[in-house]
Amino acid sequence: MPSIHPTASSDIVFISPNNKGITKEWFQPEYWQAQHKLLNTATGRGTVWFVDTPHATAVLRQYRRGGLIGKFNKFSFLAQPLEHTRAYKELALLETLQKLKLPAPTPMAGLVRREGVSYQAWLLTQAIPNARDLFQILQQGTLTDDIWRNIGHTIRRFHDHNVFHSDLNCHNIMLDEQDQVWLIDFDKCAIKDNSAGWKKNNLERLQRSFDKELKKLSRFEYNQQAWQHLLEGYQAA
Repeated sequence: MPSIHPTASSDIVFISPNNKGITKEWFQPEYWQAQHKLLNTATGRGTVWFVDTPHATAVLRQYRRGGLIGKFNKFSFLAQPLEHTRAYKELALLETLQKLKLPAPTPMAGLVRREGVSYQAWLLTQAIPNARDLFQILQQGTLTDDIWRNIGHTIRRFHDHNVFHSDLNCHNIMLDEQDQVWLIDFDKCAIKDNSAGWKKNNLERLQRSFDKELKKLSRFEYNQQAWQHLLEGYQAA
């Protein structure tokens, strides 16, 4: 489990093994920018920062709210014990995934900032080198049948360990330069029971995400045959 490092302020830093020396300043994009080590900024449903840390190139993300509440309150959550905060739970789950040798980001550290009856939170994970998500890739070219099967096979590996991904979609599946498949963004995910129902729903959610982008984009190299190859990889695992 992460080791907890309270600070003199309302900030609590918790660190995964082999990541000594991380302080609360590491969770400030301005800190890295001042050292000319802010490598890139990506925006989507939220902003993430790629930073060059002494340990590794890392992804810094602040937790944000979605839905209607998110329009008025982007970053604050109701205060609760540290072990129940979104950042701590995700970091702990990522540590478990590392022990299971599943292709997910390597956890580094998290920070929770308490503010009265609420908190804000940040997470640091190692960046996956030279990787892009399927949303980007499929706008530029096709995937081979074997890669589609490998995507299905990888999802099955997570399901075989009862890992529930709450937001399995084409944005949260990545391929690196060796075409290795990775899953990312494990916020609100968990190890669940072994029932088949949620696993089926997980796959259906992914299929809907592909269909949604196919209807929306002028180019998106996905079709039902690709989906069948993905299912072949899932079922053959």
